[in-house]
Amino acid sequence: MKIKIEIIPELVETEITIQAKEMTDEIKNIERFISLYYVSLSVKKDQRNFNISPQEIYYIDAVDHDVFVYTKNDVYETSYKLYQLEEMYPSILLRVNKNTLINHKMIHSFKSSINGRMEAELKNKDRIIISRMYVPKLKALLKGDNI
Repeated sequence: MKIKIEIIPELVETEITIQAKEMTDEIKNIERFISLYYVSLSVKKDQRNFNISPQEIYYIDAVDHDVFVYTKNDVYETSYKLYQLEEMYPSILLRVNKNTLINHKMIHSFKSSINGRMEAELKNKDRIIISRMYVPKLKALLKGDNI
């Protein structure tokens, strides 16, 4: 597979073209990945609806039956369930405990904690506890290993 990037200053919107001999599962997966990466997430705050980019998400937390989306400066609510968000944005969000998904690119630092758990400090200074069950997957991801 070849990847070719052209920078065209006159373009108004980024365009992605995939050229292939035939439609394969690999091509379908690439298309799905690209479209999910750019699909905005519907959220609510103060009875107003917003669309946010998945790249803006720092983490997502479920409390009782409510799911909250945390960005750098705001907290929103979404009607999606955690498992749905995990499936929608597999390249962005990683489950780190029963109730939390984290955008691994927003991790500023992390340290070992008691009982094999870890604590991640995000770029917005929030701290998230990473369950020991999810620590190996996070370490592999941060090292660039396949997970």
